[in-house]
Amino acid sequence: MPDYTRWLNDAESTRDKEVFAGLYAELRRIARSKMAGERQGGTLDTHGLIHEAWLKLEKSAPEQWRDRKQFYAAASEAMRRILVDAARRRLAAKRGGGEEAIPLDDELPVAATMEDDRLLDVHEALDRLEAEFPMDAQIVKLRFFSGLGNEEIATLLEVSERTVERHWKLAKLWLYRELNESNGE
Repeated sequence: MPDYTRWLNDAESTRDKEVFAGLYAELRRIARSKMAGERQGGTLDTHGLIHEAWLKLEKSAPEQWRDRKQFYAAASEAMRRILVDAARRRLAAKRGGGEEAIPLDDELPVAATMEDDRLLDVHEALDRLEAEFPMDAQIVKLRFFSGLGNEEIATLLEVSERTVERHWKLAKLWLYRELNESNGE
């Protein structure tokens, strides 16, 4: 990715088509990686996610971004929150969206865990991980939500690839335990 530091610090350069095109391409790559895990046929697609994230990014004081690291973090977090909000809306609609509950007959089969429930569990676990181990959470977000590899993450965080690998393993283990405990397994 080209260096967007100038764009990140200079509001006037947003009119520069070449910089904007490169930035949009990076947002599209991040959005594609996030949408890969989403169910198909929803109202939110890759371009919709990019546009919603862009609106959130504009409101999050881009003049304070110093470098690509902060931009990636802000973009990943914006997209994550958009997907979580969409999952919450779908779950609310599935649960009646405030309509009167109608009891089911005991003989009717009830669906098992829903995908959106799992997404919300992961979101909440990731927030807890961030409170305890900020670097681990940042690596998870960059890897899982932005689709970056260890080498790219190491460059962004200015640490060794081995450090990224070590934190990634610890974060996976922590999240696995946390998610299994929250599901009573």
